[in-house]
Amino acid sequence: MEKRELARRIVSSLDGKEWERLEEGTTAVPVSDYNRRVLLRMRERMDDYIGRADEERIELIGREVRAYLEQMWPKEPGAHKYVVAACQILAILEEKPFHPPEAAGYYTVVRDGRAEYYCPAREKDGPVCLLCSAQDTTDLYAGWDRRTRETADRFGEISALVQREIFRAGFTDSGVIPVGMIRFREDVRKCCEENRCGCYGTTWACPPATGTLDECRARTLRYAYLQLFSRAFLLEDGMDINGMKDAMAEFKKTVSVIGKRMKEIVPEALILSNESCGRCASCTYPSAPCRFPEELYHSIEGYGFDVSELAGQAGIRYMNGPSTVTFFGAVLYGEHGT
Repeated sequence: MEKRELARRIVSSLDGKEWERLEEGTTAVPVSDYNRRVLLRMRERMDDYIGRADEERIELIGREVRAYLEQMWPKEPGAHKYVVAACQILAILEEKPFHPPEAAGYYTVVRDGRAEYYCPAREKDGPVCLLCSAQDTTDLYAGWDRRTRETADRFGEISALVQREIFRAGFTDSGVIPVGMIRFREDVRKCCEENRCGCYGTTWACPPATGTLDECRARTLRYAYLQLFSRAFLLEDGMDINGMKDAMAEFKKTVSVIGKRMKEIVPEALILSNESCGRCASCTYPSAPCRFPEELYHSIEGYGFDVSELAGQAGIRYMNGPSTVTFFGAVLYGEHGT
């Protein structure tokens, strides 16, 4: 079979409404951002595929992936065809190495002509990949329960409740740091002032709008705990700038989810997000007040926090492997001295 014919078959396997929803990101069933991009990219360049495809291999991949999904993701049968199609695109049309079934939950990176397998959000003591849409949710929830029990034993029930909501919101890792352990670093604020990310003086979420380092310190020290959270995103490769931008937008959506939930369970909590804001096309800073003050989350780096240092203190990963990007935020909660 010609590769172009396989591409046409995959395109025709979804109707016009399904493609429209893929473009909008509003599919009726769960489709990961990564698989959505794979499908849309294939449709855009379907006439560019050259060469022949092994029909037996196409059928084998489809059969194995469907069997895996029926076992590991039985509650969303309507989503299976998207995963199967994405796997066939990657393995056949784009000729990327396809992992064996026993490596399910991993993604592949080619290094020195050899495929290596990574699972950037794998549970430390378990098989669950938090980036894989076809995950065993029973094991996933069991892992969350274990982590939150450990947090309750060390830091109390409120910390465990915050962590549970962090996982439910869609973040992939979380850890608690007593506020007294945190360093407020002048060198990090200096990076802000040097405008290395281009956000200084342009938004209510970043310095100088966040206040001086001393003001950020005083604000932080009102709380007992900082719970750091992160979410890892899979990219096509290390230069996938559009993927990074999409991941940033998705991360900020998830921060909004946890921000609203924290208002219900710990209303005094302070939420910090990653750089800048991005909610408005043009920020009102400094000429007018923020349009959405209830969803204004200051930059975590703007408080003088070295995020890699915080990750070490919280016991969570700062880097999640090749071809990934990881963003961080935090919840500050609990009365100081409790």
